[in-house]
This record gives sequence, C-alpha cells and structure tokens, in this order.
Amino acid sequence: MKKIIVGGILLFSGVILYLGVFIPAARLASTLGGWTTPPGRLGTALNETGGSTAYHSSIVMIICGILLLLWGCFGEEVTGLIVRVRKIKNENEHEPTINQDEPLN
Repeated sequence: MKKIIVGGILLFSGVILYLGVFIPAARLASTLGGWTTPPGRLGTALNETGGSTAYHSSIVMIICGILLLLWGCFGEEVTGLIVRVRKIKNENEHEPTINQDEPLN
C-alpha cells in the first residue's frame, strides 16, 4: 500500500512540475525570434528559462511514480508467476530425457 501512495505522489508531483515548466517555456517559444536546430524551439525556450533540469527531473519522477504504482498493484501477482515458472522449469530439468538412438519396446 505504501508503494501505491508514494507512486501516486511521485506521479502527481511530476505532472505538476512538468506543467509548471512546460507552460512558461511554451509561451516563450511562441515569441522566440531565433533558435538553434538541435534542441529546437522548445529546447531553446527551456534553456533560456532555466527549466531544462526541472523538465528532465519531472520526467524521471513521472516514470518512477508509474513504476511504483505498477509494482504496488501487481507485485504479488508477478512474484507468484515467477515462482510458478521456476517450479515448472525445475520439474522439467529433473525429468529423464528419452534417448533417440534406443528403439522403443
């Protein structure tokens, strides 16, 4: 349950930070007179406003929040599935193999 709460908070905070950086940069990008091609118009606006670090941090927060939410919601099911797959794999490794060269009686 804690993973779900922390994941939700990270996701929400990341989205708020993303919007808080993106909206002013987009407003500035619409009024830019010139920009360089590699970062583009929005990248240049992000660099001018000093928001590129916050922009990348918000994306990392969103990804971590989604991963924590998924881990909190489906962690037990995935762990159970892995245990069952390992059990089946171990059972198949211990079965005797049939030699193809020997004739069947």
